[in-house]
Amino acid sequence: MVAAIEGAAIGGGLGVALTADFRITCPEAKFSANFNRLGFHPGFGLSFTLPHLIGKQHAAKLLYTGARIGGEQALRIGLVDEVVAQNEVRTHALALAQEIAISSPRAVQATRTTLRGDFMDRVRLAVVRESEVQAVQMNTTDLLEGVNAAKERRNPNFED
Repeated sequence: MVAAIEGAAIGGGLGVALTADFRITCPEAKFSANFNRLGFHPGFGLSFTLPHLIGKQHAAKLLYTGARIGGEQALRIGLVDEVVAQNEVRTHALALAQEIAISSPRAVQATRTTLRGDFMDRVRLAVVRESEVQAVQMNTTDLLEGVNAAKERRNPNFED
């Protein structure tokens, strides 16, 4: 799968983007794992897919802070594979997919299975864990404060 990301991949959108094999984006794109900033545990398998892709240190920083990064920074840390002009994102993504399609489908699938190994099993396990933690955190004042702060475009004020 080749993802074409022309705008925002925030929260769940980032989770979906990370299931692709390749990501093509533009400088204007924004990426954020904003869950902690909203007051709860990441979901969509991000607790596995993000460190798997960019390493634990970069992932921890993005997950803990909820920082938004653009396409160029995403490329520097390995979150995306290519940065092109915004109006060329889909064209480049399609070109990569077509280039892959020239190869033997059986060989590509076998190679993908070897490279990804138990990737989907580990994503499923991460989603189970994330869901368990989120179920508890959905009824906290942290979630209420995080969501309200986001709506009001201010930093949250979490209390212990």
